[in-house]
Amino acid sequence: MAKKRAFKMPSAVTIVMIFLAVVAVLTWFVPTSAVVTDGDGTSRIIYNAAIDGEGNIIENAGTDPVGIWEYFTAPIQGFADAAEIATSILVSGGMIALLNHTGTMDAGIGVLLKRFSGNTLIIILMAVFALMGSVYGAWEELPAYAVIIIPLFVSAGYDAVTGMMVILIGATVGNMASVVNPYSIGAAVAAIGNPDLSLGSGILLRMILFAVMLAVGILMVLRYASKVKKAPESSMAKGAENALNIKENVGVTPMTKRRKWSLAVFILVILLCVMGYIPWDSIPAGSGTASDYVNGLQNAVMDSFIGQLLGADKFTEFGGWYFIEFSVIWFIGAVAIGLINKMPEGEFVNVFTGGAKDLVGVVFVLSASRGISMFMGSSESGMSITFIYWIQKMLAGVPLWAFVMAGFAAYFGIGLFLQSTSGVAGITMPIFGAVAFALFSASAVGPAGGQTVLLSVFTCGINFVCGLYPESTNLGICEMAGLSYNMFFKQWLKILAPVLAAAVIIISAAPYIGIV
Repeated sequence: MAKKRAFKMPSAVTIVMIFLAVVAVLTWFVPTSAVVTDGDGTSRIIYNAAIDGEGNIIENAGTDPVGIWEYFTAPIQGFADAAEIATSILVSGGMIALLNHTGTMDAGIGVLLKRFSGNTLIIILMAVFALMGSVYGAWEELPAYAVIIIPLFVSAGYDAVTGMMVILIGATVGNMASVVNPYSIGAAVAAIGNPDLSLGSGILLRMILFAVMLAVGILMVLRYASKVKKAPESSMAKGAENALNIKENVGVTPMTKRRKWSLAVFILVILLCVMGYIPWDSIPAGSGTASDYVNGLQNAVMDSFIGQLLGADKFTEFGGWYFIEFSVIWFIGAVAIGLINKMPEGEFVNVFTGGAKDLVGVVFVLSASRGISMFMGSSESGMSITFIYWIQKMLAGVPLWAFVMAGFAAYFGIGLFLQSTSGVAGITMPIFGAVAFALFSASAVGPAGGQTVLLSVFTCGINFVCGLYPESTNLGICEMAGLSYNMFFKQWLKILAPVLAAAVIIISAAPYIGIV
């Protein structure tokens, strides 16, 4: 009798292509819908409708089926659409390869391991990624950091999964709280259109959510990390191949002067990226905003000879950076590391391009994932709007006590079809905000308080689903760590389920304990 072959989970690339096929099939059966904005600024969904090239509504539009040619075109078009993100990943891979080649990463890891224990590293780094998520919605750029963090934890005697969870759980917790994230909270407040709400509305609730969810997330990751440390054979990634060619045992590498300078360049690049993404113009400072101070030097030298020589007039202000700026600063850092270490031109090019080549698989996963979004539609029209329409119909008329639970259920469903937080906010907040206004108008917290509760339901619900959704960031990092998506999904739920439970309890209790 032939031995039954064990099931092996397909690669991240195959999973994405399968999911792309499923979405393509759905386009044959699910009609498109459209979002329109009336003259008073109120948004509503027109079921079974589309928007033509001139912005006109076409009613009874039916479906927009995807053919076989479009299916195979989608990953290619997705690459074109994601070119900026893809470039940033490849450039960061090149720079990290240079740091590894020069021994800088090994020496830096050795310094960290001497100064901090593994648990301390986990706590510090998870807090950092949580802050990044909560302040500016860090997510798509995370694969660039994974190139650094995953080897760090493997070298410390943990596994690739520990490093992956430090990044993804930390950033997800931060995004779920979104204390001052203008791309989720800001977009949601703007979409609701209530003049009584601002970016600071409900900030106490979101700060409490941030602290509690981060604490729970850290404890859960520490639990897994401790198990792996004591019993390496229990690692979920044991024996798996990874895109980073991680060494499990890094010898003691001395920290030379050149390595110190190379490490300083690396740290400076990271700090500049963080400064570039923080929305400084949303932070009050004196009579203006923090942007006036952070970008003051650039503005002061812009018209001078030094400013012209440096290209200050073309420099994107801190707070307005995106992937182009990310790629540029990492490329400059790579060149600086090459110069510091006096690398011959040929050696520099070979190492840099070799590092970029190691992440081509990650880029393809990202590209195919973009194809899924193309089939689903935009935040204005498409199949995704139809799913949102069905969900909001189910929410109508829910009693007050069930609002939080219904809201979470709604955003869980919406997150399966549309992962843009700002896009979801723009579509749903005018509708759900009106529901919250009506439901809470007779309560102690009032209509604005009800909408404040809705803001946290929105950020926690949508970002929880976005975190586990098989998209470019988590699948890309899975590819780096050599972890299949089903294993990632299981571990993700183990850690994030308690985090979500804490969030639901806090938000549900918020109207009754006076924190909204």
